[in-house]
Amino acid sequence: MNLKTLKYLGAVVLLLGAMSIFIEVRDRNASTGGDELLFPDLKEKINDVTELHISRSGETEPVVLKKSSGRWTVAGRDNYPADFGNVRAVLLAIAEAAVIEKKTANPEMHGRLGLAAPDVAGSDGVLVELSGEGLDFRVILGNTASTGSRYARIADQAQSWLINKDPKIPDAADGWLLADLLDIQKANIQQVTIDHDDGESIRISKETADDLNFTVSDIPEGRELSYATVADGIAGALSGLTLEDVRLGESMEAAVTTEFITFDGLSVTIRLAGSGDDTWLSVAAGSTKEDQADAIAINERVEGWQFKIPKFKAGLLTRRWEDILQAMDK
Repeated sequence: MNLKTLKYLGAVVLLLGAMSIFIEVRDRNASTGGDELLFPDLKEKINDVTELHISRSGETEPVVLKKSSGRWTVAGRDNYPADFGNVRAVLLAIAEAAVIEKKTANPEMHGRLGLAAPDVAGSDGVLVELSGEGLDFRVILGNTASTGSRYARIADQAQSWLINKDPKIPDAADGWLLADLLDIQKANIQQVTIDHDDGESIRISKETADDLNFTVSDIPEGRELSYATVADGIAGALSGLTLEDVRLGESMEAAVTTEFITFDGLSVTIRLAGSGDDTWLSVAAGSTKEDQADAIAINERVEGWQFKIPKFKAGLLTRRWEDILQAMDK
């Protein structure tokens, strides 16, 4: 499946995603039987929710998610796309939450169930607010009671409940981001060049896709590769590449520039700054083909953004000679 196909499928998923919540609630609501829903009116209005606010104790501002034109974004990350699967799961869980058991209505006991409001120092409660035109649903989620159940109370009400859902709420704004960044398989890579700002350069390549291993060019005299397939990790660095955080920024003072070229003419240039757990990169794509669709699809998603990536992927994208050669005899 090529990038053009993935782009098409992604558009279909986004288009259908906004419609799917109501259908799923309607179909799955039968499983709640005659149980009393925590919010009886929410299931009919789930598609009208346009904002989701998450507040925790000790945080100065809530995490805010917004929906516009059927697309959810993370406001605290400059409206970068949110993972619709995560958003949908939380909305469904709250809309379908049914009461299992009535619990305490004594505010002094709320803390024991993790249900103190987030503005109470040391509270473990998570305030989830769903809003839209004419909508206002607010619930405080407390401790998990058992697998698939959790303590909850409607905000500003003293009565607490045990509900039959345990919504999985990411701890911070970056946990809501659409994490998928690039997925170009090693088998499609023809050449990779890693250029460091101090002049060190590594180039690996294959003449054909059927070649067993990558050739490493210009190996320093008297040195050998640590093992025959050591370059495979470099070539596979864009496979399943995900982001951990994102920020706006078109220019980057890069310490390393790594360029990938595929057998079908797609080029992806990665510019990296920082190191280890704090490595950020920018992405730009081009193509030698008349059909530029794959490069355009990538650039539409990444242009103007910088991405923080996992440490092990950063290591592959910034390899030096000492990382791929046998140790020198002392």
